[in-house]
Amino acid sequence: MKLEIKIDEKSYIESYLSIVSLGALECIEKGIISCEGAMKIIYFPGMIEKLEELFPGLGEAIHLGTELEDVVSIIPEKLKVSIEQIRAINYTSIKLGEKREQHVFYSLNEGELSQML
Repeated sequence: MKLEIKIDEKSYIESYLSIVSLGALECIEKGIISCEGAMKIIYFPGMIEKLEELFPGLGEAIHLGTELEDVVSIIPEKLKVSIEQIRAINYTSIKLGEKREQHVFYSLNEGELSQML
């Protein structure tokens, strides 16, 4: 199965990824996913360089997110502080009110879905 997401406005791309990051942080705090799980969804190192170039704040938040697993294993008492730091950066990266309304378009390839079932 393949899910494609289309957003054609730069500020909305940044906002969308920040909202996904906030959701991942919430799930980590509630024990729904682990830091390792969040790395598979949003905090993967392969995105850092490009995001830091395009969206410095969001890039910093993603970079810090890739370090959460280390925080848990080395200094677990600092996890809450680290999450709050990432959350604060994400809040400043959400710019949904700028310019114009933007819809997020999703496309799900059902042909591949039926092959999986």
